[in-house]
Amino acid sequence: MIGGAAALFVANALSGTAMLIVVPVFGTLWPALMLEGAVQAWRWRSAGIPAFLFLFIPVISLPFAAFAANHALYWSHVAPSWLTLRSDRAAFDAALIGGSMPTGITGMLRAPPRTAFRTIIGFDGDWAAIVHDPTDRMAAARGWNGGPVAPDIRRSFPNSHTIWCQRLDSHWFHCQFG
Repeated sequence: MIGGAAALFVANALSGTAMLIVVPVFGTLWPALMLEGAVQAWRWRSAGIPAFLFLFIPVISLPFAAFAANHALYWSHVAPSWLTLRSDRAAFDAALIGGSMPTGITGMLRAPPRTAFRTIIGFDGDWAAIVHDPTDRMAAARGWNGGPVAPDIRRSFPNSHTIWCQRLDSHWFHCQFG
């Protein structure tokens, strides 16, 4: 499970395109693990261990694996932005007052009072950014699992809608836009 979470993290760090490969691979691995459990159950029957035990454990662990994968995927989105902001905070502060853009940033959007530093631009028009919001209103965008996003922050930046945000530090957020 830890290897799967690490693979999701790495695939998402590669701008999400690798997810097109990683997710189907994980989907095909689950039946293989179930088959392995059945084979082990059959082998260990001779030792007096109930055969259904090894089939029961993978089935029961599925909801927990889904929960862990959801959180691993969530933090694989947030962690690169947090590390970028933490390692180059002075450059972000300077860019807010007209300085040059920090390294690793693909563009900057200003929609006062907010400023977005684009980090990822998806092939389908979705994008992610490190957002400076002195009003802290972006904290209300908690739509990771399809939750509602307040109407006043849904259209914070032109030609996009806010999907979800996670606070990084004081007035800084990692946000996903569609």
